Amino acid sequence: MQRASHHSRVNATVVLNRRSVLATVAFTLAAVTGLVGCGSDTQVDYETAGGSGDSLVVYVGAGDDREILEYAVENLLPASAKIELVDASEDSNGKVAAGDGDLSFYQHIPAFEADLGTHSYDNLSIVSKVNVVPYGLYSSKWKDVKDTESWVNVGLVADEVTGQSLPHGSQVVLPATSTGFARGLYLLQSAGLVKLDRPFGGTSAVDLTITQANVLDSLRHLTLLGLGYDDYLQSLYENYDAVVLNPDDAASIGLTPAEDALAIEPGPGNPYAHVLVAPSRLAGDQRVLELARALESPELAQFLESKFRGANIPVAAAESE
Repeated sequence: MQRASHHSRVNATVVLNRRSVLATVAFTLAAVTGLVGCGSDTQVDYETAGGSGDSLVVYVGAGDDREILEYAVENLLPASAKIELVDASEDSNGKVAAGDGDLSFYQHIPAFEADLGTHSYDNLSIVSKVNVVPYGLYSSKWKDVKDTESWVNVGLVADEVTGQSLPHGSQVVLPATSTGFARGLYLLQSAGLVKLDRPFGGTSAVDLTITQANVLDSLRHLTLLGLGYDDYLQSLYENYDAVVLNPDDAASIGLTPAEDALAIEPGPGNPYAHVLVAPSRLAGDQRVLELARALESPELAQFLESKFRGANIPVAAAESE
């Protein structure tokens, strides 16, 4: 299963504390005031305030995960907040479980649950579901997935096409990997193009590896093709009716989810949400509550929308609407 990006093993530490910025500008970032409301999915019961004078040490993934967390700390936490960011590695959950660090933010739910199963970290839990790197449906031939009476690839008669919506009989390419193919199927279901034997959102191995056998009905009479992309992605995009891509693959051929996707994987209930993980010893710590609220806020959702243009979408803020 794919983990969120956390390949950097450099033990680079950034302390984000508004008051320290004047003394150590090169190593700190400013945090402005403005605590905002949180979504309803937080699993830990926060009732008692924790030690607000200490820094929270957070193991964070490289790239987008770090940028998202830095934005929340700089812009959405109280001035008194102290957050120390440390580059995550594969054993960061173990460090949090052992007390060598406080939180982790570098993985999606399946990766976290696999780590729990392997190492039996019974004192760790998800306290915030933040963002999703969504798969999208793209086409060089069609403009949307609205209802249509058009048909293509029939074979016996000439294609009958009116308008620019994805026609019945379209050939749709999905990633050949088990994860990519399954996510593609759920995407097609969310777009109203197929009907599966299960809803979106399950995190069991069976849910995450569904195949064409799980398709109850192809509402658009699609031909689904699981293909390896390799160096042929541009050709697949140009020669088939539609193709399912993750944001990196889309960007490699000049496509942006917000502008070019016919449909995007939903954020609410998404099993591939990137998560903030905390140990049970911090259940009741006000600092963790403040950070979870910031990461689930409408302000953070707006930042994701403007910064990533559909390549990162919010989870909790969307669920609370």
